[in-house]
Amino acid sequence: MICADGKQHHVHPILAAYVANYPEQYLIACCKQNHRPKCLIPTNNLGNPIPSLLQDPSDTLKTLHLTADGYAPEAFTKNSLQPVAPFLADLPFCDIFSSFTPDILHQLHKGVFKDHLVKWVTKTLTGGKHKVDWCFQAMTGHPSLHHFKKGISLVSQWTGNKYKNMEKVFLGVITNTADPKVVRATCAILDFIHYAHFKTHTNHSLRKLEDAWNHFHTNKDEFIKQKVRTHFNIPKVHTMQHYAHMIRSHGTADGFNTEASEHLHIDFAKHAYTASNQKDYIMQMKMWLERREAIEIFSEYLYWSMPGYDTEATADLTDKGTTPDNNNGPSDDEPLESPPHSRFDGVSYSIAAWAPLPKTSINTITNGFHAPDFLHYLYIFLRQRDILPSNFNSIDPTTVNIPVFKRLNLFIPTLPEVSTEGHPTQDVVHACAAMPGQGLKKGVPEIFDTVFAQKDPLVGGKLKWWSSQGEFYPL
Repeated sequence: MICADGKQHHVHPILAAYVANYPEQYLIACCKQNHRPKCLIPTNNLGNPIPSLLQDPSDTLKTLHLTADGYAPEAFTKNSLQPVAPFLADLPFCDIFSSFTPDILHQLHKGVFKDHLVKWVTKTLTGGKHKVDWCFQAMTGHPSLHHFKKGISLVSQWTGNKYKNMEKVFLGVITNTADPKVVRATCAILDFIHYAHFKTHTNHSLRKLEDAWNHFHTNKDEFIKQKVRTHFNIPKVHTMQHYAHMIRSHGTADGFNTEASEHLHIDFAKHAYTASNQKDYIMQMKMWLERREAIEIFSEYLYWSMPGYDTEATADLTDKGTTPDNNNGPSDDEPLESPPHSRFDGVSYSIAAWAPLPKTSINTITNGFHAPDFLHYLYIFLRQRDILPSNFNSIDPTTVNIPVFKRLNLFIPTLPEVSTEGHPTQDVVHACAAMPGQGLKKGVPEIFDTVFAQKDPLVGGKLKWWSSQGEFYPL
C-alpha cells in the first residue's frame, strides 16, 4: 500500500472488529442459534448478571478439528458448537469472539426494546395492547416526534427511526399505569440504550451504563411475579453485559452500528423499487442502479476534466413523492414545498407550492376551521394594504372561495435552548379540518396547533409569538 509518507509498504491487516447481526455471528462463531456466541456463560444463566470469560478461539478450533476427525469432545456439546469450517482458522492474531461488536439497531432497538420489553410491559397492563395503542393515539403532536395515529400494534413495517421515536415517549405512556417496578425496569433499559448511543464516553458514563444494566436486573422479577416471563435467558439481553467492555476496548458503539449499512436498503432497494412500475421490478431496479452509477461516474469525470464544474457529482436519489419514515405531521398529500421565504426578522418559512384546498368557501373556513373572526381580520388585512375591494361587505361567504394551506413550516434561527448542534429549529404549524369517513375509508380527526401572538411595546411594537411547543421567537 502507498502510505502517508508516499512510499509503498507491505501491510499485514489484522481482523480486530467484525460488524454482524446475530444470525451471522452464530454462523461465524460456529455455535447454535439462541446460545451465546461470545462468552462461556452457561445457557441457563444468560439472564443473570454473572461475569464470564470470552471463548478462546484456539480451544474452539481444537474442538472443531477433533469433531471433524471423528472424536466426540465434551466441549463440543458444552459450548453448543456446530460442525462448521470457520473462515478465521487461517487468520493470524484473530480473536473472533472479542471482535464481535455491539449492534445497537438489532440488539437494543429491535431486540431488547421492541421484541421483548414492549411485549412484556404490554402484558402487565390492564387492557393490554389496546391500552398502549390508546395512549399513543392520544399523544399530542410535535415536530420532532413521530405520531403513531393508529397505535403501535398495527404498524406493519418498523424502521430504526420508529424504534427511537417510540423509545422517546414509551416511559410516559406507561407511567401511572404500570407497576412501579415495571416502570423502573423500563427506565433502566431506556437509560442503557441512550448511554450506549453516546459518541464519546468517560469512566463516569460507562459506570452509568453499567448501573442501568444492574437496575434492570434489580426490578426484572416483577415480570416473573406477574407471570409474563419464566426466565430471562435471552442472548440479546445477555449481550448488554458486554457493552461496557467492548466500548473500552473497541471504541463507542455508534461506530459499529449496523444502522449505517441498513440504510443502503433505501438507496439500493426502496428508491429503485419506487422508480419501477412494480411489475417485473428486479430488472427495472437493476437498470435504474446502472444508470445512476453511470451518471455518477460521468459526473466525476467532468469534475476531473473541467475545472470549475459545479453541478452536483451525484444525482439526487431521493424520491420527492414519498413520505419519510419519521413523518412529523399528518399526511396532507401536499405538493412539493416552495423554497423558504424570508418574511419576518430572522425567521424564514415555507409552504406548499400550491394550496391543497384551492377552493374553500369562507363559510367552511369559519365553521370547519373554527375561525369565526376570519372575515373581520381579512377586512383589516386588506384595508391595511390598500387592496380592500369596494364590494367587500356584500360578499357571500358561501360562494366566495379562498385557497387554504394545511401546514406552515417555520425555520427558527439557532437558539441554544432548542437548537441541536448549531442547526436552525424547524417548527410546524398545522391547521387541518376534520374529514368525514366515506365507505370503508375512515374519517380523519381535526388537527389544530395553538399559536400565541402579542405585540411587545418594548421592541417597537414588533410581533412576538409562541408556538404550541412553548418556544419563544422574536419576529
